[in-house]
Amino acid sequence: MQNFESFANRQGQPCFHRIIGISEKYLQEIEKLDSVKNQIYLRMNQFQILSDKNQIQQYQENLEDYQKQIPEIAEMLKLYHQSVRQFMPTIERNLLISVLFWYDLYLKNPLSQTGRKKLVCSGKIGYKEYLFCYLAYLKGCDVLLLLPEGELNISEILLKQSQAFTIGQTGSIHIPEYHPKKPEIPNRPQQKINVVHPDRKKQNTELSSEALARMAKSVVMIAVYDKDGNFTGAGSGIAISRDGYILTNLHVVGDGQVYAVRLENDEQVYPSCQIIKYHTQFNLAVIKIEKNLEPLRIYDGRMELVRGQKVIAIGSPMGLFNSVSDGIIAGFRKSENQEYIQFTAAVSDGSCGGALLNTYGEVIGINTAHIIKGENMNLAVSYKQILPFILGFLR
Repeated sequence: MQNFESFANRQGQPCFHRIIGISEKYLQEIEKLDSVKNQIYLRMNQFQILSDKNQIQQYQENLEDYQKQIPEIAEMLKLYHQSVRQFMPTIERNLLISVLFWYDLYLKNPLSQTGRKKLVCSGKIGYKEYLFCYLAYLKGCDVLLLLPEGELNISEILLKQSQAFTIGQTGSIHIPEYHPKKPEIPNRPQQKINVVHPDRKKQNTELSSEALARMAKSVVMIAVYDKDGNFTGAGSGIAISRDGYILTNLHVVGDGQVYAVRLENDEQVYPSCQIIKYHTQFNLAVIKIEKNLEPLRIYDGRMELVRGQKVIAIGSPMGLFNSVSDGIIAGFRKSENQEYIQFTAAVSDGSCGGALLNTYGEVIGINTAHIIKGENMNLAVSYKQILPFILGFLR
């Protein structure tokens, strides 16, 4: 069908289109659209709902900064004001928080890449979702809304910002989820390690070095690939939920499109294609795999950490899967409201995103950086930033 094909092959200025109704080859046209190469492409059937209270508060506190960083928001808000009969600051704030959450989740990473960008949306689309799509259009994306059940029930002023194409009768149809083709990931040999996770009932007791090392079962290695399937780097991560959620550093996964996760005692490679949540300032990100995991416990801050306190670092430096090293806390550093733990346990490239444990087997930090010219001068993001960031994922 011409409308699908013209959208797929669009050149020149970006477009914002709506396709209303169902054609005879509707699903085949969507399948063809999904397979177009050499473009940065995202199709989604529903928008993720922001429910994490801590994250909502973070957006509330940073609304002004976001509006300075993304000047197109002003034009989006101008259109919103024209479309409403009565302006209410609370509703506008909620709109902004939702749009910025989706911007971070769906747009920020694609917009950092070069190439034609296409966004295709279906499912429940109200004025918030529409305005997000309008923002994507203002940022240079080709945007297509699939509306098999009929026209949107939103203001005409909003609808005028996109072009409608009716291709058939309206009705209900199941549009399958989009699953980007994952690149083949080399099956690199790895050493088998027999691991037994320590009994969680005994975590009020300090653990031996051997018992702490066994907690590597809950630390993973993450290989990062670009949109063409090229390997770009590797790092580490820690299991934070039995549901497959993994915490790592944003700089480990931020430039990737596909992530390959490896676990100890498991030959399978678990792919992940999406950053579920991230925080730029804290340098933290969450990805998810389809695998039940044994989560590590995050330190609750019941006592202040002190210099000289023994720590264990677990990660995959230089691709050496789940290496374990010990050391002490050397100090505490602050930079732009970010708190770091300085420690002496040995880490190298590939350790970032791994676990820094106390002697009770609790995560007190995420290994984040090492100073190349320094002797065992390493930094970890503190549990004080980690806990509020992952609160909604703990199971």
